[in-house]
Amino acid sequence: MTKNNYPPQSPFGPPVGPQQPQPVNVKRDRQISPLWILPLLALGLAAWLVFQAVSEAGQRITIHFEDAAGLIAGRTTIRYQGLEVGIVRDVKLSEDLHSIYVTADIYPEAVQILRKGTRFWLVKPKASITGISGLDALVSGNYIALLPGRGEPTNEFTALDSQPAETPAGDGLTIQLQAPDLGSVSVGAQVYYKKIPVGEVYNYTLSNNKKRVLIDVLIQPQYANLVTNKSRFWNVSGVSANIGLNGVDVQFESLSALIAGAIAFDSPDEGLPIQPNHLFRLYPDLNTAGRGIAITIELPDNNNISASGAPIVYRGLQIGQISDLRLDRQRKRIIASAAIEPSMSDLLTTGTSMLLEEADLSLSGVKNLGNLIKGNFLTLLPGEGEPSRQFQAFTQEQLEEKRPGAASIQLSADQSYGISRGTKVTHKGMTVGSVKQVILDKDKVRFDIIIKPEYTALVRSQSRFYIDGGIQADISPEGINVSVPPAEQLISNSIAFTSTGQSPMRRHYQLFKNQSLARLAGNQQQGSTTIQLFADALPSVSEGSPVLYRNLPVGKVSQYALTRDGVTIKLAIQNQYRHLITASSVFWNQSGVEVEAGLSGVNIKASPLASLIKGGIAFDSMSGIPNRVGKQFKLFASLKDAKEFGTQISLTASYAKGISAGTNIQFQGVVVGKVLTLTPDFKTGLVTINARLFPQFADSLTRTETHFWLVAPKIDLTGVKNLDSILRSYIEVEPGEGNYRQTFTLSEQASETFNGLTVILESVARASVRPGTPLLFRDIQVGQVSNVALGELADRVLIEAQIEPDFRHLVRADTVFWNTSGLDVSLGLTGASIQAGTVDTLIRGGIALATPEGQPLSAPAQTGTHFLLHEKANPEWKKWRTAIPAE
Repeated sequence: MTKNNYPPQSPFGPPVGPQQPQPVNVKRDRQISPLWILPLLALGLAAWLVFQAVSEAGQRITIHFEDAAGLIAGRTTIRYQGLEVGIVRDVKLSEDLHSIYVTADIYPEAVQILRKGTRFWLVKPKASITGISGLDALVSGNYIALLPGRGEPTNEFTALDSQPAETPAGDGLTIQLQAPDLGSVSVGAQVYYKKIPVGEVYNYTLSNNKKRVLIDVLIQPQYANLVTNKSRFWNVSGVSANIGLNGVDVQFESLSALIAGAIAFDSPDEGLPIQPNHLFRLYPDLNTAGRGIAITIELPDNNNISASGAPIVYRGLQIGQISDLRLDRQRKRIIASAAIEPSMSDLLTTGTSMLLEEADLSLSGVKNLGNLIKGNFLTLLPGEGEPSRQFQAFTQEQLEEKRPGAASIQLSADQSYGISRGTKVTHKGMTVGSVKQVILDKDKVRFDIIIKPEYTALVRSQSRFYIDGGIQADISPEGINVSVPPAEQLISNSIAFTSTGQSPMRRHYQLFKNQSLARLAGNQQQGSTTIQLFADALPSVSEGSPVLYRNLPVGKVSQYALTRDGVTIKLAIQNQYRHLITASSVFWNQSGVEVEAGLSGVNIKASPLASLIKGGIAFDSMSGIPNRVGKQFKLFASLKDAKEFGTQISLTASYAKGISAGTNIQFQGVVVGKVLTLTPDFKTGLVTINARLFPQFADSLTRTETHFWLVAPKIDLTGVKNLDSILRSYIEVEPGEGNYRQTFTLSEQASETFNGLTVILESVARASVRPGTPLLFRDIQVGQVSNVALGELADRVLIEAQIEPDFRHLVRADTVFWNTSGLDVSLGLTGASIQAGTVDTLIRGGIALATPEGQPLSAPAQTGTHFLLHEKANPEWKKWRTAIPAE
């Protein structure tokens, strides 16, 4: 089938040949329909609302707080310098429940301050003794304050517990005060001007070098003009007390200043305005903050000047005061800062100096007594020259040294002899100078003295300086010469000198201990005198060994020879020292080192170097020592042996246990002699003790009624006696009257003289009674048992009891005595009854006594009266309450 490519014919008619498509002309309408205006307006309005909301919302931040006290979402504001810059949106707990998250919005105009260094804190009303803060929060409620900081932008912060210390609490003038330490000042401490609070302390820190404290102060705006470059600030914290001869002055600024500290200031009229953060000095008190012309003064050492307002005086009137003391940069000088009255400015010249006024107490008068309490002060000595603000203070000695023609001399000695700075230098009793200083120079003591210009001619080349003071005694062949100086010299020594020799003076002299040694040292006599000694054995000396008088060489050993009984030693004494040899001269060996060891320690004495090497003999005048062997002087082994070589005595003892050679003889703890030997007598059973009493005590102890007894420790249930004799027994002596005597009896106990009442108690048995058993009246000891012995017929025990004098009136003719020693145990069908006295009576025993009631009282008992000692008390006796008046 052939396909027909013609289209089917229409049912409406026959087709007219092949049909072609006809073009259609379509036109588009390109105009916006009015219907779109409304959506566009709605879209624009929404965009504007979003922009407006974002713009007003600012930036959301998170702040971490320790607690949420006073924070309310939607009400608590965030402020900067009083201007609201944000608001709290939400307050919630952290996940760990340890802190509070506060979500807040910061207004757009304050977004730029949100940096890492920005700090937030909660402001709440607060009242304390120092004042009230956060008062605006009391009305508007708590708010969050912020302080802008530096760093990268951030939106998360941690709040501070309180306002930063370095941030002023308000507007005003900020200044800094510098002080050595903080003292009692604290943050919030008030600043006063004429007792009106005008500011407060808001911070304090250490200075850069960590040596000072910087205190930040805010002065209220209305008072800022009171602070000038001449203002002086001082501490008024706590209580200020001034104690002097005029009484006690106590001051304090206010109650708040007493508790929290405070600062006050004053401003002279001529001051100029200052810039913020100006640095001032904080003085410790009002006295040191004196106004006037500022000067500096170099002070001598040991000046005893008070840094708290020591006065500066001119012609008796105070014209200034010290405000501070410090060391210079080299730490070699003491510098004082002071203020002088402006009206005295013409006195402040290069020729002006300061005199250090010190206290001077002597029998001749009292000077500056108040300095002992208040400290020294300065006197201005005006001079000529150009204006100056730097001065130097001098002591009286230093001023004397500066005078034209004054002489400075150095003295040397082995010791200071009690001389100190200011000690007078005299000549024939007249003051001609003074001691400038006393110092230790190697192995010597050096004295720097000043001689006044008008007296320098008295010091010659052969002058000898010596200590002048105290009572001096010279013993010579012509007799004893005792010199008593004026009363002032008895209390304080001075330095005197002789005026011999030629001019000019020397710069160095030796200072002698006394006038005698100075005279001896200056004696120019020649030749020697021979003195002969006797010794049992040759000491450690040889020919040429020195002979010393108080460590001063006065001769030498010339020769020695062996004799039948010992050794003879000849001494050559220089003629200028011949007068030192007297009838009471005592010689001893002074060679090597002497060591004395005892319970009190070890005492070591070394001889001078010359006698250490060659040996030596020393001597001095000592009265009462047997110093001769025939016509020769005796040579003792040591000074100790010489002093102990006194009068020999003999003691006869029936009991000498604990005594040996060297045992001390004592009087009230003072050793007055020693035991030499003990010789037993086997026929009589006695021991003869040879002892020696020291010379200075022998005359008082070698008397007929002198009593010697042995002191040994006694330990029993009644106690411990003579505890000091536990290590070694000793002999005690009690001086007596009578004629001279050298033989005595050594007793076992001290002699006792009793002035009370002695009665005899009779008992069937001794029981626990023994010497020392107390006698008790109402449990108070009124006496004791002195002796217990059998009666003559051995049918009873006689107990001698001694009643003290103050209680003898308690014993009457009808007084009863009973034994209270031990325990009283009674057994019966109803049980046991145990009665015991005090712990003391259980250990020591005891005898009680009582006097029957009834008037009149029986007659007082007499010494020797016998009483019966009952074994136990009648119960009725213990109930007696007899009133017995003292006689």
